[in-house]
Amino acid sequence: MKKYILTFAIIISATLAYAQPNNENAMTIRAVQKVKQLADYITYMADKEKPIEDRKEYRQAALNLFIGQGKSFIVNGAPREGVYMLITSKHRKKPAQRLMKDYFTGLINIRYSKVVIESSEIADIKVSELKKVADHEYECTCTISSAFYGFHDGKPIYKKIPHKRVTCRIFEEGTVKVADSSDIETGYEYVVLLGDVEALEAI
Repeated sequence: MKKYILTFAIIISATLAYAQPNNENAMTIRAVQKVKQLADYITYMADKEKPIEDRKEYRQAALNLFIGQGKSFIVNGAPREGVYMLITSKHRKKPAQRLMKDYFTGLINIRYSKVVIESSEIADIKVSELKKVADHEYECTCTISSAFYGFHDGKPIYKKIPHKRVTCRIFEEGTVKVADSSDIETGYEYVVLLGDVEALEAI
């Protein structure tokens, strides 16, 4: 399982790791890849046919995709406990919120005897317009749908298909690529960290 995570991470990190300055298309593609990676980790975490220890390792791997890695952090000078899963419903005036680390723990320990989650493919993930929020720092949101099926004694007893809107913070980091002693090329590497996730039940 660790080998799978490492291989997947290397492939994703290598893709678009070296890009031209101000390449908005490269940045948004990188954000979509990160969101799809999160969706794949969530699918594994929820799969009760997988070993529990492996599912817990995927929980940590998923938290590592976020700002603060599931721990407290400071944003715009204000402390936060961590990133949140926000659940919006037409039946509530305000969204319910839960720390992402607690949400993942609940997903692993969910009461159904079997859980199946099917998420959008990369081509179907919708990306908002890229917004510059600071020097070499950008933000966008990616919306992905996830079909959730809960089973008991082999029978489906619960189904939900919410859309999840994931905040993506993209950091533009300068790089230097040296082909040989006389050929030096500069560029940018785009590092994506995920923020709050909003589950849009009312869509």
